[in-house]
Amino acid sequence: MLECFERREEGEKGQKKKVEGSGLLVTATDWQMLVDLKQKLQFPPQIAVTNQRPDIVIWSASTKQAILLELTVPWEERIEDAYERKRLKYQDLLAECRDNGWRVWLFPVEVGSRGFVGQSMWRALRALGIVGGERSKLIGNLCKRAETGAGTASMWLWRKRSEQWKQ
Repeated sequence: MLECFERREEGEKGQKKKVEGSGLLVTATDWQMLVDLKQKLQFPPQIAVTNQRPDIVIWSASTKQAILLELTVPWEERIEDAYERKRLKYQDLLAECRDNGWRVWLFPVEVGSRGFVGQSMWRALRALGIVGGERSKLIGNLCKRAETGAGTASMWLWRKRSEQWKQ
């Protein structure tokens, strides 16, 4: 549910109203999801046949909609470059999905190696319908996980570089 404000004249108080159902996820009830977690995700062949493996694929067969999320954990200074690289990487796959009659959205999202969550993540969550306090809480958890992900390669690199800078 999305909270918004009614339009008001200058000086008048606006009243909050609840708006039911916003975002891509409310457009279908049969969503399925595949996540590429240490296994080789096979892209759903009913959408397109490809060797590409976005990190998350969410799809609705009844509405022929697909949502692709691709996470990158770059250095904060490289967030914009990472976004563009991932956006371009999946253009052929998006075209094939559309040629097969699917409506498809790609959300390359970035969480910096030191915990900064890029604007692309905020936009993706809003597009999915995750807004307000729910979105803020999720973003906070992502920041903490990125910062404390001691087992991650990006954290290991960050620590190594920090040690070099101290010397």
